[in-house]
Amino acid sequence: MCGLTTQGRFVPCSSFFPVNRHVLRSFGAVLSTAFSPDRVTNTTGARFRGIGSLNTKKFSSQIVSDVLSANDIVGVIAGYLELKPAGTARFKALCPFHNEKTPSFTVSRDRQIYYCFGCEKHGDAINFLQEYEGLTFYEALRKLADRVGIRLPATTERDNKDEFLRTQLIELNKFAQAHFAQVLDDPLKGSACRHYMKTRSLKQETTKKFGLGYAPDGWSVLLEKARAAGFKDTVLESSGLVKHGERGSLYDVFRNRLMIPIRDVSGNIVAFGGRDLGDATPKYINSPENALYKKSRILYGLFEARDTMKKEKRAILVEGYFDLMRCFDAGIDNVVASCGTALTPEQAALIHRYVREVVVVFDADAAGIRAAIRGVGVLANAGLTVRAMTLPDGKDPDDYIKAHSSAEFRQLVDNAADLITFYIAANAQNTATIEGRTGLARDLFGLIAVISDPLQRDEYLKLAAASLRLDYWRCRDEFTQFVREQQARQQRPTTTLAKSADVAKNASFTQHDRDFIAAVLSNETLVDKAQETLKDVPLPAGPVGEILRALFDGAGADVARRLDSDEARDLYAAAATGRELAPDVAQRLVAQRIARFVKQARVAEAAAIQQQLQDAQRANDQGRALELMSKKIALERKIANAL
Repeated sequence: MCGLTTQGRFVPCSSFFPVNRHVLRSFGAVLSTAFSPDRVTNTTGARFRGIGSLNTKKFSSQIVSDVLSANDIVGVIAGYLELKPAGTARFKALCPFHNEKTPSFTVSRDRQIYYCFGCEKHGDAINFLQEYEGLTFYEALRKLADRVGIRLPATTERDNKDEFLRTQLIELNKFAQAHFAQVLDDPLKGSACRHYMKTRSLKQETTKKFGLGYAPDGWSVLLEKARAAGFKDTVLESSGLVKHGERGSLYDVFRNRLMIPIRDVSGNIVAFGGRDLGDATPKYINSPENALYKKSRILYGLFEARDTMKKEKRAILVEGYFDLMRCFDAGIDNVVASCGTALTPEQAALIHRYVREVVVVFDADAAGIRAAIRGVGVLANAGLTVRAMTLPDGKDPDDYIKAHSSAEFRQLVDNAADLITFYIAANAQNTATIEGRTGLARDLFGLIAVISDPLQRDEYLKLAAASLRLDYWRCRDEFTQFVREQQARQQRPTTTLAKSADVAKNASFTQHDRDFIAAVLSNETLVDKAQETLKDVPLPAGPVGEILRALFDGAGADVARRLDSDEARDLYAAAATGRELAPDVAQRLVAQRIARFVKQARVAEAAAIQQQLQDAQRANDQGRALELMSKKIALERKIANAL
């Protein structure tokens, strides 16, 4: 397969370009060698996924194209990032997918793609939503369709079993939340839960905002209602809301519990937390992981908090559901909760997409702080500035705000110490002895080592040494040794991976390739010029040739989605969002590269004729030999004139 027609049908290369077939057959192997340029590194994490590489049989390429055409990628991404103009129809922002201080994330309005020159992630509006919000292709496509009022056909189990299950789970969780909320409001059935909620003293609007409800003390209340609504037992069991008992029958998992919906960053309910209202253990239970819910990728309250987080440029990280809801109840809306689980790199990356600073509110227990502080390293490793605090009298945010005020809580947050100072203060009892201070210093080495900025790292090292009354240079030597040992441990098991990376970086594209494609894209007349000049010339194998075929086929703005290989998509995205070229520079680059293509094709053709000539001479076919010799001389004259 070589290209795509405007209807999305694959056709062979010969349908695109009229070429001399018997010559092509003779020197195809020579062409493949002649057009293999030196390669450079490409470390793209998530590839741009074209139509051909996706399981999207439910949606035709025309549907996908219509949805993308109706959504300006600049408008889509501007809803998540602060874009600033960076040339004609181009915009820049700090990349949400890796830590950087100078913007390298570029969005092209005319090409409708994005590209990061730091981490090299790229794609169209669908890819951005998949990467940023963790959506599937179908979910991202539907979100964009809803954004512009386009109705998509519903997914069926026959189309895609995994996607259908995810859709069913979302619908079931939505149904379950409405059921739990209805029970909570019921004058009789919800009375026990409403009595408990009074002890929590949350406002009615807070209860509604977070969709709280009540699962009554029955074995099959939700099960029977969901079945009556048409949900299959397989979907019910997959959700974790019901499970099989010892006798094989299904029963409700959540009984006599306050139900707390857990949403993903798009607002879909993906799980539930249940707080027992009696004396059952454990006090809290959560939905198990399933096709929809991966707890390492979810932060409670992020959907509700993300807009305020962006506005205030800071997040507050608390531990429990009610700590968070109390903050919202008091008008503090930039709060997310870990809900008692260790922080993961995925969760840290989620926070980093919205803010660059996070204040962590710890419980006052010193042992708990020592255990939790190690996990906070993932926040610093994600490029976040981390500050930390505990509340007076060992209170949690829920108790403190009820006893004091939101203003006093805000003031404590504003005055929160940096992570190093906080950790030393929390372990003040260990600073009285040399052994205690050196032990704390080694604890802090682990936190400082994950900070990527060398100046910031050195300042924290100075702060740690001064606060612990230790010699800075001695601390620095010990820290350097600590880092070396840490790196040695990390490198041992990754030797094979490093070798694989060296191999992979030879399979991408050169700077010359990028400049040439950028030049072609800069002006439609240059596309026409290239097509006219190369109409009788076989295009090179590899990403450059693949992009040219798509352009010559009239793919227009759909070029990226007409490309089959990762290398071609990488090259196109980098070229389309790179530096803008002056018209004369673009013309010169295109002319030079076209001349090179023509020359290489003639050299390859000459090599093929030489081989045919030798065959004719061995066969003592003088007539054929003279004909081939004449062709060879004429071709060599053309090559010489081109030099």
